[in-house]
Amino acid sequence: MGNNLAKVPAANTPVAVQPERMNADPFWGTVSKHKFAEFNVCTTSLDENNNEVIAIDTNQPTIRAFLVDGDKTMESQWQTPFENSNPELKMPMLVAGLQTGQTLEAMGRMAENTQNTILGGAVKAAGELLSPFSQFAESVKGKTNLNKVNTTQVFLSTASIRLNLSLFFIALGDAKIEVEEKIMQLESWMVPQFLSDQSVLTDVSEAVKQGGWKDAPKGLFSGVIPPYISLTTHGKTYWPFIIESVSAPIVTPIDEHGNRLNLAVNLSMVSRTAWDADDVRKLYGK
Repeated sequence: MGNNLAKVPAANTPVAVQPERMNADPFWGTVSKHKFAEFNVCTTSLDENNNEVIAIDTNQPTIRAFLVDGDKTMESQWQTPFENSNPELKMPMLVAGLQTGQTLEAMGRMAENTQNTILGGAVKAAGELLSPFSQFAESVKGKTNLNKVNTTQVFLSTASIRLNLSLFFIALGDAKIEVEEKIMQLESWMVPQFLSDQSVLTDVSEAVKQGGWKDAPKGLFSGVIPPYISLTTHGKTYWPFIIESVSAPIVTPIDEHGNRLNLAVNLSMVSRTAWDADDVRKLYGK
């Protein structure tokens, strides 16, 4: 009797209510939208002024996932081309000897060691000829030819923006809809939309057969590249981007149908082009 009473919950125990499932997102509307990463297919086109217009493709599904972790990498490449004109690279031993004073010291020892020999007179005469060089060697001791000119950085290029994201999917009602179909959609957006299973010559011949020689390029370029993707999170939209990689475990907790119940996914994205300052300002709404 006492054991049974111990199992009875208190009258004021709050009732656990699962959030409603909307569009296969169990926590959407319950948890802040800034906790989600929202993925959409986006299209690019040119307006009448030849300005690029980017828009969300509303015919494609929206994929939402918890954003567990992520980082953005921006890189530019610079170089100092004047480094190659540095005498220290052309004549490293000579310059090192002058800078440390070892060249001058070696010359002094040679003269000292030979001054009492038969060649002493010749060495003395040579020493007088080399006197200006000795003075020069003495003057550059402890100095370098490094300056602000030959160390000036010159801009080479800037890389595309890279996003590394850690996502989390969880199923509360239907693992197939809430997890499996979402990861399927992300993986399908990473690979080409279509690849021919025939050779290029076969594709070209079939295109010519159907539409004449004007359609030959259709056979030559029969594949369709992956779509451009937009990512919206924390009030910012990154677009157009390309999904470079999707990494998801195969072995995780599953339901009776083999559908994964929760999934941690690592996703890498890269911008279609490099960005300039105006693109950065647009990202921050300026």
